[in-house]
Amino acid sequence: MTIRRTLATCCLALAAACGDSKSHARATAVLVDVSGTYADQVPEVVRIIRTGLLPKLRPGDSFFLVRIDDQSYDQAAVEAEVTLDSQPSRANAQKLQLATRLEEFGQKARRARHTDVSGALLITSEHLRETRAGLRTVVIFSDLREELPKGVRRTLGPGEFEKTEIIAMNVKRLAADSADPTAYRERLAEWGKKLTQAGASSWKVVLSREELVKEFAQEE
Repeated sequence: MTIRRTLATCCLALAAACGDSKSHARATAVLVDVSGTYADQVPEVVRIIRTGLLPKLRPGDSFFLVRIDDQSYDQAAVEAEVTLDSQPSRANAQKLQLATRLEEFGQKARRARHTDVSGALLITSEHLRETRAGLRTVVIFSDLREELPKGVRRTLGPGEFEKTEIIAMNVKRLAADSADPTAYRERLAEWGKKLTQAGASSWKVVLSREELVKEFAQEE
């Protein structure tokens, strides 16, 4: 009986330790638009991810790269996914592999005809929930002008992004937006409302790599 109690205690301690490590881990998903004129921004987006976000990842953290294209609610749209090892040396090796994968994505990304932002968000929320990370962040690189293929419908339900902060970074202004800034502001406000209703803990727009890095530094 004593041995069984000891084993049971050890198992509970291990489970608690595992749960605690998850609660302190961060899961970051980066959504990159490859449709229309925004596809031209992909190399710069990759540079920002490599120099601004990758250095902030720590052992135990998870990272996902999701493509926003014609139909993004598809596992094929997940360009990269990794959970860093608890050992720093192994985690660093994984980060180097991830940097290489990002470079490959930047070089081969094909321009899409439609912009399925919601589909990318839906597949992202599923991956984030699976990590059980205590801190979940979504960074969206897109002009946020959604154009779905004919017959495709998307709905972000309540709780979809519970305990998740969402950041729109370097949102490109369309020519029409420059002519009428109100349209640009209204589009951002509409996405903020939609994502907040879907449970997001926060919605924020940042304009530079430095601001984005600062957001991550505040969470450490």
